[in-house]
Amino acid sequence: MSGNQKYKLLGFSRSSDAIRANIMILSTGKSISIPLKELESSQVSEDLNRNELREVYRRIYGSEDTVTAYDLTDRHERSWFAYLVIALSLAIICIFCTVTGIKPISIPYMNMVIPAAVFFYPLTFILVDILNEFYGLRLARKAILFSFITNILFVLGLMFTAVLPGLKAWGLAEAYTEIVHSITAVLVASSVAYIVSENVNSWLLCKIKELTNSRYLFIRIITSTTIAAALDSVIFCTLAFYNTLDADTIKTIIFSQFIIKMTYAIAGVGPIYATRALFRKYITS
Repeated sequence: MSGNQKYKLLGFSRSSDAIRANIMILSTGKSISIPLKELESSQVSEDLNRNELREVYRRIYGSEDTVTAYDLTDRHERSWFAYLVIALSLAIICIFCTVTGIKPISIPYMNMVIPAAVFFYPLTFILVDILNEFYGLRLARKAILFSFITNILFVLGLMFTAVLPGLKAWGLAEAYTEIVHSITAVLVASSVAYIVSENVNSWLLCKIKELTNSRYLFIRIITSTTIAAALDSVIFCTLAFYNTLDADTIKTIIFSQFIIKMTYAIAGVGPIYATRALFRKYITS
């Protein structure tokens, strides 16, 4: 956990209203002064190194042995186990959606055409929201990267098994190869859409959290998910079905996916509030 790519803590000063941290912007050499409470919930704190964060928290809480929220070695086992479960769940859902994304589903009464994966993929937004809320932008991005790499390795493994010589008596060889080829074709579209949308979602969550001073959780969840869901739907559908389906059908799929993802986003606000309460009571306490 190196830190200090953009900012460096120079020291502290006391003003009439509060203690302030003096921060250097490394790219320009200029310094800025930020109240400690604002620094704690800002993106600047994500770039500080371990020792600087410890000093910031000592100043805030006035104790030499203060446990910092971003210090890797200060987290206890339950916190890291929860992070592991969420990161693995994120990877499993991504792999599952890569496989189920090749099957289109038609909902005639609602004029919707969607891939089966759309019913499961929005869960990734909820998991990323939880990661950002309790582990910060840096660890959320690590989990996103982990699930992305896992998904790539899974598909590469399928591609390898598809080219291996099969048993002639097995009647599913051609069907298996076709399914693997379909999954591989969808991989590029889903990977680009996933990396872009989830990183935008994470960045917006942290930015809105900073602007609202960690209040109004529902605003940052719905706002970030709306923009991320729109990006994901447009990128995935355009790349996956370009030159395969006509423009009107692609627009229908994009709109259908967006509506379902937004339904998940709104329905997920309650569970995220409940998860936050559970984390504070059993995990981060």
